[in-house]
Amino acid sequence: MLYIVATPIGNLKDITLRAIDVLRESDFIFCEDTRRSINLLNYYQIRKPLFRYSDHIKKSAQKIIELISAGKKVSLISDGGIPNISDPGLTVLKMAIEKGLKVEIVGGVSAVTNAMSLSGFDGSSFLFLGFVERADLRILKSIQIALSFGIPVVLFESPNRLIYFLELINKNFPSTDVVIAREMSKVYEEWTRGKIYYVLNALRNREIKGEITVVLNRSISSDKNIKSIGFVCSGNTCRSVMAHHYFRKILIEKNINIEVSSAGIMVRDKKTSDEVVDILKQNGVENINHTPLQLDKKFIDKNDLILVMTKEHKKILNAFFPESFSKIYTLNEYSGVSSGDIYDPYGRSYYDYEITFKNIKKACDKLIESLLKKS
Repeated sequence: MLYIVATPIGNLKDITLRAIDVLRESDFIFCEDTRRSINLLNYYQIRKPLFRYSDHIKKSAQKIIELISAGKKVSLISDGGIPNISDPGLTVLKMAIEKGLKVEIVGGVSAVTNAMSLSGFDGSSFLFLGFVERADLRILKSIQIALSFGIPVVLFESPNRLIYFLELINKNFPSTDVVIAREMSKVYEEWTRGKIYYVLNALRNREIKGEITVVLNRSISSDKNIKSIGFVCSGNTCRSVMAHHYFRKILIEKNINIEVSSAGIMVRDKKTSDEVVDILKQNGVENINHTPLQLDKKFIDKNDLILVMTKEHKKILNAFFPESFSKIYTLNEYSGVSSGDIYDPYGRSYYDYEITFKNIKKACDKLIESLLKKS
């Protein structure tokens, strides 16, 4: 049996009771660095044969496979966290799985989830990049792609390279919010958070030591100079039309000078849905004469802000127009209403159209409030 055991990332008490039991019952323990792991084993008075393991030393993986094939209980641990999550463990895991040997996970504390949980960002979904590439262009490409999903990004960075990394982010993604978690669960635990320029200035002229976890989050734009907004849905016959014309009505009433338009990712129908026309009329939007517009680069380029209806729409636009990812958001996300989607009522009941409009109206009203505060 091979056990993959999570160990504390700092405080030695951050270990599960099951992990202690498994280590005590193991015949052999393999670790990333015997000098560090012995401290943990001594703390819990665990006396077992301890050997170093490395993914780059094939003999160490073969030794583990031989032991578990012979019926021995072997635990694999890292210096902190869990094997194979930016730590050694992949080689022996693949060998064990390929040979059909039994492998069991013994979970525990994670720097990734700790940092995400306390970041203050929405943790319902996020991306983990581990240690990023060292070449500038590769770093920027990976960060751009990750941020384009519109969810937080967690990564590890060396204290010696942290400032250089933050300078790259500040130069290329200046609206990013950042959280730096240093030495989590240890005596000198420290959290630094805020806009990228603030975090960079706070850390630039000081010595940085210890384990570093970084959380990045794309800021919702606070630009007061938004002059044009484009709403996008699938076919530009219902959701984006409702948002487009209702939002323009409110802008006129509030005397806010912003140009509004809408488009569809794949336009097929020639006319706006009758249900949409009727619902807009009931909400004070008269004489709708809307022709569905096919989304293209010209539409993207002419608008300062692109608001789509679903996260899937955002993924599609980011894939086709990656250079414009910084201005593409879901309507609910940008307005701050929720992280959920505005679903398509097309082909459904009139009631479904009413519910969809209600959600769009709520988001648009919230967005108007925000624009009035910024004006």
